[in-house]
Amino acid sequence: MTGLLLHFGATMTCAHPPGLVNIPAPVQQRVLVMAQPVATAADTFLVTGCALTGTGPPPCTAIKWLSVSARVLVNGLPALLQPTPPPSPGAGLSTSAPPAPPIVQAAQLRVWGM
Repeated sequence: MTGLLLHFGATMTCAHPPGLVNIPAPVQQRVLVMAQPVATAADTFLVTGCALTGTGPPPCTAIKWLSVSARVLVNGLPALLQPTPPPSPGAGLSTSAPPAPPIVQAAQLRVWGM
């Protein structure tokens, strides 16, 4: 599967806006795209401000990214891929019930991987 390399500066929300998704500290700092570190399979995505509250399903707290590169490795770790240009659903699932993909609002559009 091909896709855009996901990077630290990508803007995402959970499926329940205004929940903001971010990578608090990128695992690697050496490989950059658009002057931002490339996200790898070892990175953790945290959600803050998910709109799911109350007695219903639990709010989103994290995102598990599902689309990793088979050919592009960054310091030995697979790079994360975003299959379609933003704005679009991300290739990950939230920790809420039922799991929902994040919405990628902005990301780099120049570097593709597979």
